[in-house]
Amino acid sequence: MISTFSAFATGLVMPACKPPSLSPLPRPLAASDGVHTFTFDSVQRRLPLIIESVLDKNDYAETLQADLRALAAEIAAGAPLKPLVAPSAEWESALAPHLEAGDTWLSAPWFLVENYLYKRMLELTDGPTSQADPFAAQKAESLEGSATAFANMIAAGLTEGEVSTSALVSTSLWGNLADLSLSAGAALVAPADASAGGGGAGEASKMADAGGMMLADDTAALCAALDAAAGKEVVVVLDNCGLELVSDLLLVDGLLRGATPPAKVTLHAKDRPVFVSDVCEADLPPTLAWLGAHGGEALANRLRSAMGDGRLGVETPQFYTGPLPFWEMPAALLASYERAALVITKGDANYRRLLGDLHWAHDTPFGTLCDYFPPRTALAALRTCKSGVLVGCAREQEAAATAAHPDKWLVGGLYGMVSLKAAA
Repeated sequence: MISTFSAFATGLVMPACKPPSLSPLPRPLAASDGVHTFTFDSVQRRLPLIIESVLDKNDYAETLQADLRALAAEIAAGAPLKPLVAPSAEWESALAPHLEAGDTWLSAPWFLVENYLYKRMLELTDGPTSQADPFAAQKAESLEGSATAFANMIAAGLTEGEVSTSALVSTSLWGNLADLSLSAGAALVAPADASAGGGGAGEASKMADAGGMMLADDTAALCAALDAAAGKEVVVVLDNCGLELVSDLLLVDGLLRGATPPAKVTLHAKDRPVFVSDVCEADLPPTLAWLGAHGGEALANRLRSAMGDGRLGVETPQFYTGPLPFWEMPAALLASYERAALVITKGDANYRRLLGDLHWAHDTPFGTLCDYFPPRTALAALRTCKSGVLVGCAREQEAAATAAHPDKWLVGGLYGMVSLKAAA
């Protein structure tokens, strides 16, 4: 198996920055880690279920249905990877060593095959559907399932008036509980207590405030970094539609209407559908309309106004649907990060990309591993834990979580993390 992401390892891509200074880099997570691992289950069982969920939610022609089911069977059987029909240079370089080695869905790095799945799906669906989002129905259901949680946010005073930054950060973090990729595309009704922030009465909020469900908590330092970003740019790299996007928009709105707001917040969305519920630019207008129809009309109008006057922007770098770690980001994306005072990444997939989806020791400092990031830009990662990638976790915290939830503490979305690399 290639020891790290293949394009960097083979020298086929010239990265814009260096990899983490700790060396040698650990091996990547892969289904070959063992048949009883979460990673194996995620590839061999969950990826085919994602395809089945798409078939269930779309009225596709029989030929397309057969092609998608053949792809699902290919994954479940652990068949060798195949070339993409029209790959970008990035994808061609990343896949080349794995194709040459005869790597399979089960032996190639997990992060690569997950992203590769969506490229293969879109190759099949784009032509017959004129590039329609195959996950549109699931995204719409996820948004509707957020109604109770959003009502709780309104009741907690998170949409109007003075709101503490820490409450908005907590809201954004716990919104990541709703993830259609983790559920293999099944509809998720957002927990009523999720994303209530510091002012909510829900159980998840109480546990988060008590610190009992946090494996790392740099919230205070993140709030200080947000204060330091006054008059500058903040980038938010989005994750899921539905509850999480709603909670992220509350954070953005709170920052823009605060006493010392950033000059601009730029949202980074996906350029194509990926990971089932990940936010594409086209998902933002219906989300704003939904907010307005569910008691958040003033919130939606403020966000539209900010888009209109340039205080809120949306960009869709292709890098986020590629196979590479953040330390192999293109120069244009690096430059956009360098212009920002703070970059906030949301969710597990972005966290895995930050760390290369490698088997790091769990107590390795987050800031040390992200030393490749622009030194003058602070970097924050907000995620609920849904994979075997973890750093910045004290050993005693890990021991307590393992004792409380031995099978799910790291992969079940039960625990949260707010991790920060401060600006130099």
